[in-house]
Amino acid sequence: MKFRFQLFLTLLVIFLFVPSLHAEDDWGSSYNLLLKKKINQEWFLLSRTNLATRNDNDQVFLGYTGATLGYQINKQWSVRAGYRLARFRIGDDWRTERRPMVEAYYGSMHNGWRLSSRSRIEFRQPNWRENDVRLRQEFTATAPFKLTRLEMQPFVENELFYSTRNDWVEANWTTLGFSFFPIDNTKFKAGYRHNRLRIQGDFITRHTLVIGVNVFF
Repeated sequence: MKFRFQLFLTLLVIFLFVPSLHAEDDWGSSYNLLLKKKINQEWFLLSRTNLATRNDNDQVFLGYTGATLGYQINKQWSVRAGYRLARFRIGDDWRTERRPMVEAYYGSMHNGWRLSSRSRIEFRQPNWRENDVRLRQEFTATAPFKLTRLEMQPFVENELFYSTRNDWVEANWTTLGFSFFPIDNTKFKAGYRHNRLRIQGDFITRHTLVIGVNVFF
């Protein structure tokens, strides 16, 4: 266990500090609440709410909420369809985006590691520009070992965003963090996200603190 803890700390230091940090890089945060309600053996409901900051955590620029209906095909696969209402701050104004979406989710265990893949299609309908269809692909690996008395499990996650309207990669998120259950049916997640995203066609870097709470009913 001591070796595993030292290995995780080493990887954390490498992940955080080897990528060059520039003075012009932005810093922000993302706060998530996920609720999951099981209807029966096959059907379930999901709801996710988010607030995000930018400009060195000085400005809230994004908020969304939504709901998703899911169907569990088997132990590994599920499909979902949902709707999300998002609000973006552009300049001094807040703009609205409506976002129907469908996704497929796969999760399984391999040698103690929890591996998952989420493929999502978002039909973005902003009120300030043309509609867009965005493709998102997320991969997550959660370690089989647990650290400290809180039984924190390290995880690494990567999500790629592709805009079909612009025919380019819109963003890439790489997150390193940990998760644990402080109480039954409630998971707490925290981590660092290296966010490469396009602003007016050019890539910038945003370093993001990610906090999440998942509640299961």
